[in-house]
Amino acid sequence: MDTQALEAARAVASRFIGYAARSRAEVVRRLERDEVAPEIIERVVGELEAQGWLDDAQFAQNWVADRADRKRYGRTRLAAELRNRGVEKEATEAALGEVTEEEELERARAAARPRWRFDAAEGADAGALPAEKRKIANYLQRRGFSWHIITQVLAELTENRE
Repeated sequence: MDTQALEAARAVASRFIGYAARSRAEVVRRLERDEVAPEIIERVVGELEAQGWLDDAQFAQNWVADRADRKRYGRTRLAAELRNRGVEKEATEAALGEVTEEEELERARAAARPRWRFDAAEGADAGALPAEKRKIANYLQRRGFSWHIITQVLAELTENRE
């Protein structure tokens, strides 16, 4: 094994994970982009995992915690993002398993409230309510919330307003 190529791959991988947390697959793709030999990639990735610098389970947990709170995303969107980053299904499910339905419902409420524009008390056209509900439902669906959560949020928003 070429020691110079190994050191160069270590440097590239270290810089890459130094900028932001990365999944194993992202590091592999980055090294492949530089046309690093597969055996060197496996060695470098193995070393990073052994040192604790690369851990997909921890990456998935941190990703879910950050994106769920900061971006107010639902389970479906978070799972898709982790899948796109190459995180294995088991790690994704474990990370998403820590999110309770009540937490997800509260995030959906927080995401929907600022966008809700219908106010019957101010004389809004009652015919505009279905369009407003559709708009909010589509928004929450794009953010990865389940239909069960979306219907709960819509029911709360429209309560005593119809």
